[in-house]
Amino acid sequence: KAEDNMYRQKLVDSKSIISSIISSLEKTLFEKSVKTERHTEKVREMSLELARSVKLPKSEMDELSLLASIYDIGKVAILDIVLNKKENLSKREWETIKRHPEIGYRIALASHQLSSIAQYILTAHEWWDGTGYPQGLTGENIPILSRIITIVDAYEAMITGRPHKKAISKKAAIKELNKCSGTQFDPKLVERFIAILKKNSKY
Repeated sequence: KAEDNMYRQKLVDSKSIISSIISSLEKTLFEKSVKTERHTEKVREMSLELARSVKLPKSEMDELSLLASIYDIGKVAILDIVLNKKENLSKREWETIKRHPEIGYRIALASHQLSSIAQYILTAHEWWDGTGYPQGLTGENIPILSRIITIVDAYEAMITGRPHKKAISKKAAIKELNKCSGTQFDPKLVERFIAILKKNSKY
């Protein structure tokens, strides 16, 4: 019984450590104005709904929920002036931005609690047709959790806007998702996601 109690306590402590790490990393991102709390919550909510629609197992749903919080964590190492620039980025600045998945991967890999999602952080900016970064992976070589995040993050960015891009309407964003299906996005997942968007007015 004592061993059972000790095991349970370790589990609670472990969850507390993970929660503390995530909160700290998220706070840093929010302070850098990379994304808001609201954006993070919406990405998580929509990602989980898309994952449910393709019947991902519970273990992957848990990892996706964690991933949705910190997939862009590598941006903590990028200068604010570059992240929040309203003008078009220079070639050098864009190359700097493109390093953040690898930085995030290394951050996650260094933590026992986050190492399980390190690979997904690394591949969250890969494109279905192989023109993404940093590895140029194609199709189903990109983990499904990363493919889900790529679609949902792009949609949320389109409807809320970014420092260098104005927000667009839901209708225009859906049109853009369709346009990029098979190039940037997994076509089957895009189809599922658009169906969810059309059914749900809150998105």
